[in-house]
Amino acid sequence: KESHLKTDDLGRIFFSLRKHMGVDFSSYKHATLLRRIHRRMALHRMEKLSQYAKFLRDNKKEIEALFDDLLINVTNFFRDARMFRELKRRFLPALWKNKSKGGAKTLRVWVPGCATGEEVYSLAIAILETLDQRRSKMNIRIFGTDLSESTIEHARAGTYSSAIEKDVSRSRLRRFFSKRDGAYQINRKVRDFCTFARQNITADPPFSRLDLISCRNVLIYLSPQLHKHCIPQFHYTLNPGGYLIL
Repeated sequence: KESHLKTDDLGRIFFSLRKHMGVDFSSYKHATLLRRIHRRMALHRMEKLSQYAKFLRDNKKEIEALFDDLLINVTNFFRDARMFRELKRRFLPALWKNKSKGGAKTLRVWVPGCATGEEVYSLAIAILETLDQRRSKMNIRIFGTDLSESTIEHARAGTYSSAIEKDVSRSRLRRFFSKRDGAYQINRKVRDFCTFARQNITADPPFSRLDLISCRNVLIYLSPQLHKHCIPQFHYTLNPGGYLIL
């Protein structure tokens, strides 16, 4: 009986989120969500899930705060350096080789769950370093999407604290960033081919004709049911010979 009540209370919380934020969290991994919900409850000195569900019902400010907490925006530049090395050594050259001969060539990349943009810009830098002299012959379009409008605004601005110095080499900082007031901003030439938009990968249509999808921040929080929805969509949107990074 207690388990049923807990499920009902969680359902009420999901209903409030869906009603006010337009996102259905019911198929996300409940254990992960509950840890975040309990943290919000502790902040308000609440012990019972039913108490928090009632408190949340018409409290738009708290709903927005919980929504931001549930979107686990933890990322950094060039996370998993080995992956980026292999991308530059093997996979980006293979994509270039597969492009049709003659005429303008376009490389289309999508990062669902891009959070504050570090992965998008890391891919952009890796692509520019790989293309090097061939850059003028390649049109680059990188799309970064996320559920949170505030993180998307952060990503568009492309400004990060000096803490990125531990992940980004000095040569890359000099070449791809401008330093202002102790912070680093991605150069305009890089930001210009990166497009950011709010999107729900479990409900909204995906992008099309893609060469590369990097989805390394989202799927671990989704249920197997949503995996069965997302993975076929990713494959459908990829061009022949395209790559999916998980």
